[in-house]
Amino acid sequence: MISEYQKKNGKKAWMFNEYIGTDRTTGVQKYATKRGFRSEREARTTLNRMRSDFERGELQATNRIKFKDVYDIWMEEHRRMVKQGTVVTTKRYARLHVLPKLGNKYVQSIDLLECQRAVNEWSEHFASAKYPKGIAQQVLDYAMLLGYIKENPMRKVRLPKRVSDLSKLDNYYNLDELKFFFECVKDYNNPKMSMFFRLLAFTGARKSEVLALQWGDIDFNGKTINITKTVSLDESENAIITTPKTKKSIRKISIDDQTLIELRQWKTIQSQYYLAKGINIFGLDQFLFTTKENKIYLPTLVNEWLYYLEKKYPLKHITLHGFRHTHCSLLFEMGTPLEEVQERLGHTDIKTTMNIYTHVTEKRKEKTAEKFAKFVNF
Repeated sequence: MISEYQKKNGKKAWMFNEYIGTDRTTGVQKYATKRGFRSEREARTTLNRMRSDFERGELQATNRIKFKDVYDIWMEEHRRMVKQGTVVTTKRYARLHVLPKLGNKYVQSIDLLECQRAVNEWSEHFASAKYPKGIAQQVLDYAMLLGYIKENPMRKVRLPKRVSDLSKLDNYYNLDELKFFFECVKDYNNPKMSMFFRLLAFTGARKSEVLALQWGDIDFNGKTINITKTVSLDESENAIITTPKTKKSIRKISIDDQTLIELRQWKTIQSQYYLAKGINIFGLDQFLFTTKENKIYLPTLVNEWLYYLEKKYPLKHITLHGFRHTHCSLLFEMGTPLEEVQERLGHTDIKTTMNIYTHVTEKRKEKTAEKFAKFVNF
């Protein structure tokens, strides 16, 4: 395969990793890898010459290649098969965790022990090493496809099981804490922040889903919100709109009357603000939450809104994702059926919903004895 890639200095170059023939003595397929060409034509000319030289027995093709070189070739194909946001996340994990461990190793020398050690080390940094392991596994699968290795040792690795982190399960507000939070938001007096946090807490939507909402997604008559897209990042770290990762994430969420009232109020405030700046935003494609220049927010920037509130008020610390857990746990407190909660939150895996459900019910059990004692009153 001949492909274009970007060098560390930002310049474009061409490379190839191609089958050039089969060794007549051993029957082993041979591949050649070469980088740094100024054009596709130059790369193809060199490749054709190497094939001819191999056929004449004048070229000893090496079957050794480093992990990072296979990764570069694999990534060129991978980026054509997945969303931009996935490419960005994969490249970040690879740059920070996978390539520092395996990048300079020849794929032929990477064995099961080395793979297990790498996964064990990644497990110290993540709740699960599944993501970096998955990247390494796909790269080594690709090395198999190209004929460099016969089996993938990463597929035999065991993911270490970690003890549950109770602090992460506690990443939500109970009802009293949520009421106090919105008292603080009201005191802070920022309508945009207030509307953003209300949607997080009263719909259970992800922050990237809320940031992707347009006014056309709000059905004021039907009292619903359509979740059909999300905000992600491209490879240049710019905010872009993409479809959700899974089909389950595309859903219609019912909303309460008070939230609808506040949405109408926010729409008026927003239109007046931009009208004063000479920006017409009356179309249904206008986003609910944008910067002063009416651009999409980077998902990381809205984290600062919660930071400002926690710095000013004595709030329990949770993450923005904790509002999703808050919504989920309060639904269970109300007695909402498990399947209905799963559908509302767009969980593909029932285990995700079950983890929160189990934690909430365990909290209830802790209070059972105390409630019983008060009831019998002796």
